[in-house]
Amino acid sequence: MADAAKPRMDFRTLVFFAMTLSLCLNTVVCFIGSLGLPVVKAFTFVTYRAALMSASTAFLYRIAYSIKAPASITSLAGWRASLAPVLNSNGAHYVIYSIVFAMGRPVPTVLFPLTICGGFQLLTIANKHFPATLKRVRGDQVFALAQQEMHKMMAMCATMECSMLPLLIMELFTPARSVTRVVMYVNYLRRRYACKDDTVFRIKYTYGNAGQFHQQVWSMLGQKTSPILSRVPGIDKVLGPLKRWFTQGAAPMKTE
Repeated sequence: MADAAKPRMDFRTLVFFAMTLSLCLNTVVCFIGSLGLPVVKAFTFVTYRAALMSASTAFLYRIAYSIKAPASITSLAGWRASLAPVLNSNGAHYVIYSIVFAMGRPVPTVLFPLTICGGFQLLTIANKHFPATLKRVRGDQVFALAQQEMHKMMAMCATMECSMLPLLIMELFTPARSVTRVVMYVNYLRRRYACKDDTVFRIKYTYGNAGQFHQQVWSMLGQKTSPILSRVPGIDKVLGPLKRWFTQGAAPMKTE
């Protein structure tokens, strides 16, 4: 199928294509710049912020057109019911994620979960609207592999998101400390743990939802640390209430 015969790209698709392309390109330049290469190094900060802004713009755009007004616009209960799915979506969560890390110094690895999700969306659009071009650069093989391994990539995103918390905690012992960021991020991870959304941008997960992937990460962490923590007297009295607060509202993790 030639690109000349490709389906017409509507406005929404165009927005997602432009924003995810910007996200991916800025992430690449930011990562290269973080390696200290001449010339490119100067663009590390601006591309880092541009990548976060591109992702947030796409997510906010989806949120804006996903909100459905209740039957009675004066009903607070109706608005709560209408907004709840949107505010508990992957998109809303990733906007919070972008805000948290836009506050501090550039950390290129922060961009990887966003870029993985953005890459899926970008490849999906390219596969539909530019199949010949995608095939010419072997992108069709990358797209097929990405579809096949999507559950592994989403698990990697969850792992990387969780791994950012120790980084923020360590920053508390530096001049760049921010208690606000740590509190925001802990609440962000709590929301991710209970997230039932299985769509990111406009891509539906091939398996599970965001919450299940985060639960798997915390379960694995618990298994690794349990032998050590069990030796600490009274640790259950401290961790027990924290664990109940953190996991409140989350659906039980499915086991295969």
